Amino acid sequence: ALLIVTPYYNKPTQEGLYQHYKKINDNVGIPIVIYNIPSRSVIDMSVETMTKLYELKNIIGVKDATGDLKRVALQKKSMGNEFIQLTGNDDNAFEFNKLGGVGAIGVTANIAAKLCSEFQKACVDDEDKASKLNKILQPLHSAMFIESNPSPVKFAASLLNMCDSRVRLPLVQVQDINKKKISDSLKVAKLL
Repeated sequence: ALLIVTPYYNKPTQEGLYQHYKKINDNVGIPIVIYNIPSRSVIDMSVETMTKLYELKNIIGVKDATGDLKRVALQKKSMGNEFIQLTGNDDNAFEFNKLGGVGAIGVTANIAAKLCSEFQKACVDDEDKASKLNKILQPLHSAMFIESNPSPVKFAASLLNMCDSRVRLPLVQVQDINKKKISDSLKVAKLL
């Protein structure tokens, strides 16, 4: 599938968003997941526009990084259960899934894949276990966004010997004061 972010900088209208995704839909033969992240793209795709796009053959779901949990029910009502709703906000995954979401495309999974996988499975099978795992994951989620993503997750991954912590400008490595917080969150989750 393609994960296609809402266009940034130009601030397209809802019709502009529709035409943009329609053009992609009409020129590819694989599934498309809309990536709605207004905090980074400065534009929020409305539920109405998403519903219209869902009528196209390749649009299958959304990575919803609006942080607005009310949208889960609105999108489900407009597009039904087959429309795949994934959260892009690690910290709200528990509530998102309880409201009808089916998973996440998150940051924390880059350093805690097994724990995040167990959490997502528990959201389907065992709400009490999911709640307990959510409490373990919350400090990690907070630490991964203590500075601009992906700097914190790159530092955390370096502590786990997965890669080095370098990032490209204009991003910079995390500040020393935050390195300890990231390290501590890994210890709480028993990853270090």
